[in-house]
Amino acid sequence: MNATFQQRQIQRQVATPAMMLEMSLLGLPADALREAVKKELDANPALEKDLPRSAVRGRDFAGWDSMPGPGGDKEGFLENLADQRAETLDEHIMGELRMSGVSGRELELCEAIVAELDGDGRFKGEIPSMMMATGASEKEIESARRLVMSIDPKGCGAKDLAECFLAQAGIVPEKERAAFVADLKNLNSGKVSAGTVAWLRKMDGFPGRQYGRREVHFVTPDVFVDENGDVTVDQRNIPDLKVSPKYIEMAKDRTLDDETREYAAERVKRAREFAAAVLRRRETIEKIAEFAVGGQREFLEKGVAALKRQTMSEIAKKAGCDVSTVSRAASGKYVKTPRGTVPLRRFFVLVDQAPIERLREIFESAPKDKRPSDREASEMMGRAGFPMARRTVAKYRAKLGL
Repeated sequence: MNATFQQRQIQRQVATPAMMLEMSLLGLPADALREAVKKELDANPALEKDLPRSAVRGRDFAGWDSMPGPGGDKEGFLENLADQRAETLDEHIMGELRMSGVSGRELELCEAIVAELDGDGRFKGEIPSMMMATGASEKEIESARRLVMSIDPKGCGAKDLAECFLAQAGIVPEKERAAFVADLKNLNSGKVSAGTVAWLRKMDGFPGRQYGRREVHFVTPDVFVDENGDVTVDQRNIPDLKVSPKYIEMAKDRTLDDETREYAAERVKRAREFAAAVLRRRETIEKIAEFAVGGQREFLEKGVAALKRQTMSEIAKKAGCDVSTVSRAASGKYVKTPRGTVPLRRFFVLVDQAPIERLREIFESAPKDKRPSDREASEMMGRAGFPMARRTVAKYRAKLGL
């Protein structure tokens, strides 16, 4: 038996600690970032506060606390800071299922699946228990889970990370898809190709985090938008950061022992990476918010009804980044505007909101026992300048909970 040796060159793309840190900070809301900065300053002696800065990058936002809402009601505006109306993951998925025409027994099983999702969108239920509770077969429950995984945001309902990514494999070109799917089997070992890593970075491994759960909590805006549409990221109580000159010198000082110099060098490296990640977070959120709000300027004048179709993909293209970066930057962030405080994600919509708001008015303005039928509402929408088929009215009415 002859032994042969082969030399192969394999290219792999690995997420460095600095990249992971940057992605982690990008996903944090303002309050969580302040806490993260405080902890890092306490833990790393090589990281220091720079010179004092103004409250919010040279702009005075003292007046925001007393700004009234669209109707001039200051109290109503402040109450808007309580995130009581934000769409939850459960509500979003069930609304999408109804919009897709899912109904009856199939919809009931999907609702049972959705009830077993955690905050990441992972399925944590036990199939045998669900079979007993619903009277459905394992095949029926699994079919419902697969259906939930196919609904936006894709991947919710997956049991693990690989299955979540598999549900989003539709964005991978067909000629590359087989290799991508095969690579997912090696995800836990980290032995995946550079091409697969590139596609994974465009996907969301935790799609459930895009939406809140059912708890009511008060929010702190991350972004301020004035009446002119000018955007500012809230940097209050987040100091400028710098690397300690003392530790830089210690890392270079040959008179110190190797262990001390190595410790100083590691602390300096971490300080540089953390300071750079905080800065890039602000720049990224500011850029994405500017494009997102800039594309919905009529919202500042007319409110929700003026929101036009605008997707994350469109913003990602304008900002020169991946859709996953836009998603992470918008996750859990709120924007304080003259029209109230709203989630940053509210500026991304798949359908123009004017017809939807008009349909809501038609149903909500009528007494509950005298609300128009879907056909009557369709005719009323046509007269209002928003032609809409009866079937479309039924779908939107279900999604709106009307």
